[in-house]
Amino acid sequence: MAFGEGKGGSMLYRLASVLLALFCVSGVARADDGPKPALKLPLATEVTFLGLASAGDRVVAVGERGVIVYSDDGSQWVQADVPTRATLTAVTFVTADTGYAVGHDAVILKSEDAGASWALLNFEPDSQNVMLNVRFRDARRGYVVGSNGQLWHTADAGANWQRTTLSVEDWYQNHIFGVTWTPSGSVLAVAEKGVLYRSVDGVAPFESIESPYDGSFFGVLALPDGRPLVYGMNGHAFVSDDGVAWRQVDTGTQQFLFDAALLPDGGTLLVGGGGTLVRLAQTTLEATVRQLAERAGITAVLPVGDAVYLATEAGGVQRKLLDELLD
Repeated sequence: MAFGEGKGGSMLYRLASVLLALFCVSGVARADDGPKPALKLPLATEVTFLGLASAGDRVVAVGERGVIVYSDDGSQWVQADVPTRATLTAVTFVTADTGYAVGHDAVILKSEDAGASWALLNFEPDSQNVMLNVRFRDARRGYVVGSNGQLWHTADAGANWQRTTLSVEDWYQNHIFGVTWTPSGSVLAVAEKGVLYRSVDGVAPFESIESPYDGSFFGVLALPDGRPLVYGMNGHAFVSDDGVAWRQVDTGTQQFLFDAALLPDGGTLLVGGGGTLVRLAQTTLEATVRQLAERAGITAVLPVGDAVYLATEAGGVQRKLLDELLD
């Protein structure tokens, strides 16, 4: 099934729900041989990447087979040293040097040299847990979310993780795709089937809250004013004050939306199936829709200065000028 096709079904992967099966075995280390370092590939820059992040002025991309590449200029890319071949789904940096990446086999990685090399913090091939997103509130406090209702929290920069299963009901359709925090300090997690979870302070137990939609959410982004924007199937997006009342945002598309990022002008860029890009104005959230000429589904987006980096299902990372892309 291609990006954007189909109306229902369980979405098993935050960014690559139709690219890679949640429990695919390609490039994933198995329990009987333990973690193996990612192979240095001659075409490493052409794999499918699922996450993008800035490490200072450096751009870091993570994806299939444990491949991580980084670039300081957007044109020359270097493959990082990675201690696992598990497919990686998301990456974030809390400083220019310190970052985290997550993926299959409950893998959690940490870098302290701007993504050039990575250490393995967690590896559980028998768990069947796929970590789908990672976000940090500051240098020490962070969250990892994933399949089977998993939400893990660290208060010591990844040295230890407090594990929570948000729901044991329908666990096979309870994949958590995104997490953020609201102006009041509460933490919001988004999941399949329109399920939303909230903790009043990120430490107290998470509780299911009323949702404006029964289709899967693939991500959540805090807007410049702190309000959470959730997005997912068939172009659906909603904005809220603190997860209490929700207002639907007209995105102008029915394509699945897989990732979002803030633009330098305070607007928001949503990306998804069919090469779709949706620019939301900062104040009005009015949508402007554009599409990549090649129509390849976009798996991750990262604005940097006057440019934007896009990872697509066709493989590789593209760098485009914002004005030309969104004109």
